[in-house]
Amino acid sequence: MVVIQDKMKVSIAYTLREGRRILEEVPASQPFVYIHGYNNIIPGLEDALTGRRLGERFTVNIPANLGYGEYRNDLILKVPKEELRDVGELWLGMELEMFQDNDMREFQLPDTADEFVDDLNLDDEDGQGDGIYTVKEILEDTVIVDGNHPFAGKNLTFNVEVVDIVEASFTEQESGFPDEDDYEDYYDSYDNRLGDDFDSSERRWR
Repeated sequence: MVVIQDKMKVSIAYTLREGRRILEEVPASQPFVYIHGYNNIIPGLEDALTGRRLGERFTVNIPANLGYGEYRNDLILKVPKEELRDVGELWLGMELEMFQDNDMREFQLPDTADEFVDDLNLDDEDGQGDGIYTVKEILEDTVIVDGNHPFAGKNLTFNVEVVDIVEASFTEQESGFPDEDDYEDYYDSYDNRLGDDFDSSERRWR
């Protein structure tokens, strides 16, 4: 019997809740697809999926430290608008990618959907704060941006159904991500999965 293990391509449907409040719903007709064992989903959920069988349904409670991380006040930044002049138009909920070293800090629009997965501020051990920042407030001369994931600091409950399990292709095993068609299908349907408090710019599943 096929079970979920490393280097398998897994499709899941799920409902994500904080208490009784639904944050996301992903139907079996448009499942979330990922490659298991590459740390591309939150650790608490990946651990809970290991060894699961096709068609299995289960519920798992995941604390913030095994989910989207604790909420960090140091990831709230006040940025002079002058630093964002090359970005162009700004709006609430907009996501920007920040690069920082000892000499400079730069914001830009992420180029691809991969960057929303790769550059989350979930394991920022160097303290630099590089990653994706959401525009929270636009003031006269400054912009307030937040590098926390929208679900940071939340204890979450996942109701999960395992929809499909297949061996990942060579390219998928090399990259750690589903082939492009699967990846694009997920993001094309993402708008239908979010709760009322999140808009289509918040495409950060992990």
